[in-house]
This record gives sequence, C-alpha cells and structure tokens, in this order.
Amino acid sequence: MPTQLSIAYTEPFSFKRCYNALYRSDDEILYHLEDDVIYRLIKLGTDFIPVMISEGENCILASTDIDLSAEQQTALEAYITHWFDLKTDLTPFYALLQKDTLLAHLPEKLHGLRIVGIPDMFEAICWSVVGQQINLSFAHKLKRRLVEHYGVKTTWHGKTLHHFPTPEALLQLDEVYFHEQKQFSRSKLKYLKNVSEAFASGIVSQDRLAALPTFEERQALLTSIKGIGVWSANYTLMKSLNQAEAIPFGDTGITQAMFNLGIINDRKDETAIKTFFETVKEWEAYTVFYLWGSLGLK
Repeated sequence: MPTQLSIAYTEPFSFKRCYNALYRSDDEILYHLEDDVIYRLIKLGTDFIPVMISEGENCILASTDIDLSAEQQTALEAYITHWFDLKTDLTPFYALLQKDTLLAHLPEKLHGLRIVGIPDMFEAICWSVVGQQINLSFAHKLKRRLVEHYGVKTTWHGKTLHHFPTPEALLQLDEVYFHEQKQFSRSKLKYLKNVSEAFASGIVSQDRLAALPTFEERQALLTSIKGIGVWSANYTLMKSLNQAEAIPFGDTGITQAMFNLGIINDRKDETAIKTFFETVKEWEAYTVFYLWGSLGLK
C-alpha cells in the first residue's frame, strides 16, 4: 500500500524558494525536479526508497508507492526535516538582518528560504572534494560520472533516480580509469579514497561528529582525513549538521555577494570578512546561505 506523509514545518517557510535553491545544474543527478515536485531516491535503513516531495497545505507531502514501516516513516520524516531544516524559527535571524541596512531587504526577498542541506555527511564531504578548485558546472559533471558508475539507481514513474555511492562502493574507485577517462585529478581520487576509508572504517561518521561537544572538535576530526581542509570541513558541517559557526571562508560566492551588497570593498580583505561574520553570531551558516541566495536576486 502506498505511503504518504504530511510533514510539519516552522513558519516562515517557502517550499518554492527551497525548491528553486535545489537547481544548480542540468547535470545534477541526485534528485529530479519537475512541476514543483522533487523526486529522490532516499536510503531508509538498508532500503533505497523512491520518494516524491511536494507542497501541501501548511505542510510538505512525501509519498512513495511502497508500504513503509513505522520506523521507515519516522526516518523519512527526519530526512526531509533535516534536508530543509524545517524546525528552525527564522524570526530572530530576520530581526538580525533587518538591523543592517545593507541586509535589511533579504528577509523579504528570500522570505522562507532555508539552508537546503545534504543529510548524508559522506555525500557532503565527497562533494566538497569533487568541487575543489573547479567551477560548479564541471563539478556537477564529475559528480554525475562518479554516481553513475558507483551509485545505486532505480527507474520510477519513468524517471531514473540515483543515490550517492556508499563508502564501501567508493573504496573500489578505479583511480586510473577515472583519471584517464573521466577527467578526475589524481589528488581528488586519492582524497575520495581517504574519505571512503575513514567512513567505511567508522573512524569518522555522522553520529560520531554529532556527538562531539564543540565545533572545533568536529572540524578537527574531519580535517584529520588527508585531503580535507578547513573549507571542506566547514562546508560539510554547515550542510550536514547545520553548524552555525561553519563558515566556508574563501568561497568566491560569499565574497562576491558581500562585495555586491557593499559589505566589503575588497574581495580579498579577509579581516573585513571575518569582522562582518562576528556581527551575525549564531546565524553564520544562515547568513552564508542568504548571501549565496542574494546572487540570484535582481
């Protein structure tokens, strides 16, 4: 029997703005967007479940043709709540932005936008590796090649849905083939292998990271993986744990947005950038996401 869940959220929330934030490239392979519906293959326990996600009346609707157990339903609700950060009350954040004349327009222009995260930390950290030192368009092409080769896929409602590879699958990564035929640099391939080994062995895991009491300890555990620097660690913590302090300093989108808004006069002025983020304590990650969002405003 099919399953449909109605998932509550804390206002203000905009499904449309979060839906639009998901579109980054035609090569995005981990979800399919069509007519305001998100199609995604989601791992619940050991099963890969195809799910449709759409906007309901004061809720998000998640449906699948599969009769999910109570445990799977709970896991699916938690996944979607995490993905769109549905429980956070943005009212204090908006009040903070409105105190700054340069940012005061963002609560209206981006009203209800949430941090659209990456619930699977392994996926998030691998994506940070794939995207290092290349443009976003090429990064999506590389991710597609990796997922097509090592990920799980299924056909559902006429659409091919893919799931990111597991750590165990990426341990089998053919470095020679992916360098010579798939345009991956040798360093990216080695770093992906390092990440896979850390997660497959249990040295690093989402639960272990979440259990650590401080941001600094979480950052240190991730950067203990060879090839994972502070930018990748902070990006991962922001997208997977919604860690407020996890600012991916050096991100060109952040500095461009700050320059466009008149927050900084020099995109290389690291002192000015860090000074600005001191003014948005406890909301640093959301400020980053809204700065990125401002780049699409007219």
